[in-house]
Amino acid sequence: MLKVLKLILIAFALAGCASMLPSSKQEDSNRWRDFEDVKNSYDLIIPYSTDMATVSKLGFDPFKTPNTQILNYSQVVRAVLPSPIQEQATIPKGILDCMKSQEGCVGYLVEPSRVRRERVGNFALDFMNFKRDTRTYGWKFSALIVVINNRVVYKQWSGSPKIDQSELRSNPLGPFQGTGESYRPLP
Repeated sequence: MLKVLKLILIAFALAGCASMLPSSKQEDSNRWRDFEDVKNSYDLIIPYSTDMATVSKLGFDPFKTPNTQILNYSQVVRAVLPSPIQEQATIPKGILDCMKSQEGCVGYLVEPSRVRRERVGNFALDFMNFKRDTRTYGWKFSALIVVINNRVVYKQWSGSPKIDQSELRSNPLGPFQGTGESYRPLP
């Protein structure tokens, strides 16, 4: 009877071990649930029409939205144009206006994201450093919004709508895997 009880306790302990694996979440406090949601908000911004009050209402407020970088005009030009600049005709109108306005031009680089990393698999193998299986999933969005005199003149976006990666690390020597690297014989 005692052996059966021990086996049951071990089974419950091992079943609950997976929840003991570490996980992390990289998430800024933004208003968007997913990539499509932030992209839909971004699509409502119309160059030479949308003002900063509307941009803020859409969630791209540089002073309230986390992970927003404010760029001066030279940083905006560097971010958008290849170097060296070929022909003026190939430069977007909003960027030309930014170059002319110089100090009157400002860019907002907004990068909302929701990324989660969690370790999955066998707790004992993970804990002893024999095998670590990490899954990363979520989304990232990046928007550059260029403004002159409180009006958007240019915008561009990029991002990763669906991040789903898996990393498997195996160490045949487990906790002793890195020991030899730090060992140096005395002279």
